[in-house]
Amino acid sequence: MPQRFPVPGWVLVSAVLLVLVVISSFGVIYSAHKSRELFRELEQVRRAENEIQIEWRQLLLERSTLSAHARVEAMAGSELQMVPASGELRILVLE
Repeated sequence: MPQRFPVPGWVLVSAVLLVLVVISSFGVIYSAHKSRELFRELEQVRRAENEIQIEWRQLLLERSTLSAHARVEAMAGSELQMVPASGELRILVLE
């Protein structure tokens, strides 16, 4: 019958601690990777938001240009052949 040697307690504790250190290191690697991934995604979203803000400002400028009173009046006359109404046909609308 083979003789069994008792394993000292410190060897068992060292083995458990080594396993825990390896698991912990993989956790650190995973969390660093995830952090970089999320930061990259955040930067992409910020870039997209900035582009949308620029487009929104351009659309507001375009809307104000297209809805300018003088432009509307000129288009009404040239494209739609509209003329101002005579005095008795005018109605004043107050907001």
